[in-house]
Amino acid sequence: MRKLFFVALVLSSAVRGQSPAPVITAFPSLRIPASSRGLAMGDGGIASATENQQVWYNVAKSAFMQNFHQVAVNYTPWLQSISNDTRFINLNYLGNVFNTSALGLSVSYLDFGRMTTRDNNGATISEYRAKEYNVGVSYGLQVNENTSLGLSLRLLGQNMFTDAPKNVFSVCGDISYYQFARLSDQNQKIEWGAVLYNIGPKLNVDGSASKTFLPTNLGIGVSYVGVNDNDGSQLTAAIDLNKLLVPSVNATDKGIFSGMFSSFTEPDQFKTIRLSTGIEYGYLNQFFLRGGLSLENKYKGNRKYFGLGVGYKGLILDQSWGIDFHYLVPVGTVAAVSPFQHSFGFSLGLSFGNFQ
Repeated sequence: MRKLFFVALVLSSAVRGQSPAPVITAFPSLRIPASSRGLAMGDGGIASATENQQVWYNVAKSAFMQNFHQVAVNYTPWLQSISNDTRFINLNYLGNVFNTSALGLSVSYLDFGRMTTRDNNGATISEYRAKEYNVGVSYGLQVNENTSLGLSLRLLGQNMFTDAPKNVFSVCGDISYYQFARLSDQNQKIEWGAVLYNIGPKLNVDGSASKTFLPTNLGIGVSYVGVNDNDGSQLTAAIDLNKLLVPSVNATDKGIFSGMFSSFTEPDQFKTIRLSTGIEYGYLNQFFLRGGLSLENKYKGNRKYFGLGVGYKGLILDQSWGIDFHYLVPVGTVAAVSPFQHSFGFSLGLSFGNFQ
């Protein structure tokens, strides 16, 4: 039974196509969002990410951080409708460097819970806890007064099973871009960005001769931010498009880069595009209401849900602390059996030394 749970978890988290040409990727934890604010806004944030969210969605934007130091913890009991002992935890840090760049550190841990492997007769072979983890470093740099670039590198570790527990290790990286422009009204701005996520080698994760791609992904995002000085309110609206850059045809014959390019020429290339959109209303830069929508083809992951969330930020001199909550409501024809049923989580953040 636990093996069935594990398969269901991977198929839900790791973007799998259920068409005649399925797409299965390694390290599902790489695509679990590490931000309650982002999940509440439909898992969007390439252009709209704020503070420590930027480590996950677009580290290039961190080059414009307004504090000397930021630290955050994110916790999500993942896929509660399938298992009650699977959880995802992320810790991250951002530090300002010379007011024109930022250095980021992050640690993520996905606990699949206790696993049981059985033989064909149902007899127990072994019991253990399956897990994934990664440790990352990132750097964002301003190239002019409204543009920045970013790089991230992560070391990956995984303890899974084939006929017995197996440890797998690898590396991957991201390349990111961010830019903004203020409108004629200085209280309004448009932001946009692009990120190439999870560039890394193919892996042998199941003991077979074939190798599996990491979930390499291209994302683009646009957001609008408007502030009303009269009542202290702020509105943010964002939209992201993400495309999985993993081939579904003859995947075993392709390398990293040939696989990325061939994913644009396959018959079902547009089915691997996921839409994320969301809005946030803030009052006095302290109280926040959020909502969003995630849409994805049912054969390429079926991550369809409404995101709901609230947040609060406390201010003490040049320091601040914040807490955010999110809750997901599945939509579509299979909403009743969606693995995102009852999904929730929270983020805690601290910022020190506001210099702007």
